[in-house]
Amino acid sequence: MIFAVDFDGTIVSMDRRYDDVTSPLRFLPGARAGLLALRRAGHHLLLWSARASPALLDSPELDPLVRAGVTSRGAWEKMLAVNRARHRQMLEFVERELPGVFAAVDDGRGGKPVNVDVFLDDRAVRLGRGAGAFSWREVARSWGEPAQRRSA
Repeated sequence: MIFAVDFDGTIVSMDRRYDDVTSPLRFLPGARAGLLALRRAGHHLLLWSARASPALLDSPELDPLVRAGVTSRGAWEKMLAVNRARHRQMLEFVERELPGVFAAVDDGRGGKPVNVDVFLDDRAVRLGRGAGAFSWREVARSWGEPAQRRSA
């Protein structure tokens, strides 16, 4: 199988400020052992992280939030050095702590990988059927408009 594995919050802890690129990264409990177990089982692992996104690293015109006016070009430019440092930090961590574990490291240029069997990501909401899956009705109920008061 092919696994696309997110980095922040999935492999390493996110208990730090976004712009902190000097504190050492820490594995989440079980992450290293789990990745090694998947690799030993013959699975192919793809490191797939927003840290590699061209929308963060290359140009504000690639950022849909800048184009929509949600984020300003100035704010994007202010974060560019931090975003590039975070990307380097991730690559160095993986090279040092997980050599040979990943068959590939996504460069952010291809969009969402389509030929993947499983996505491992801490921020995902699983839609569909089966254990742990949400329906669109549950998504709307959880994050949509505030629930109306129910009369007793």
